[in-house]
Amino acid sequence: VFTYKDRMRIENEDVPEAQLVTGAQSGDARSFELLFDRYYNMIHAFAYRVCLVETEADDIAQETFIRAARGISSYRGAASFKNWLYRIAHNALVDWGRQSARQRDKQDQFAAELQAQAQARTPDYTDVHSAMRQLSPDLREAVALVYFEEMNHRDAADAMGCAETTISWRVFRAKSALKKLLGSKTGEAP
Repeated sequence: VFTYKDRMRIENEDVPEAQLVTGAQSGDARSFELLFDRYYNMIHAFAYRVCLVETEADDIAQETFIRAARGISSYRGAASFKNWLYRIAHNALVDWGRQSARQRDKQDQFAAELQAQAQARTPDYTDVHSAMRQLSPDLREAVALVYFEEMNHRDAADAMGCAETTISWRVFRAKSALKKLLGSKTGEAP
């Protein structure tokens, strides 16, 4: 016996993306809801890997889908719908970065939340999480897209709105920095 949630998941998997996009562009709320169900967890995970704060990742993912709903009529299919969503998420993350830079008090709150989350994680993840936190947002975002979202450098560049060589450079810089940061924590030479 399938539950309602099982039926919704199966229904979502059976409908081609192009059909859902066309339906959403025509104003069909159910089509957009299925797109949301299909991609929300992916966008939320990406946002968390960049901002490293669960509550902020919630807000960024929600903002991404609000912007997508408002702009779906302008989606022309030049990039895959998934990459289009990543681009919107990237822009939401840029806006989040600007806002958080202006709100130093909130950063202290985020740091306290991050520390509480890090204490709840295993020690291995704490070191990696702490090292990732020390990277600039651009480097974290490149690492998140390439290694966690498993995008190639070209797709990551499209999502971030920069050159493919920029992604390659950011990934190289991030790997170098992480090696140094994690090597110094474990007592190994970088």
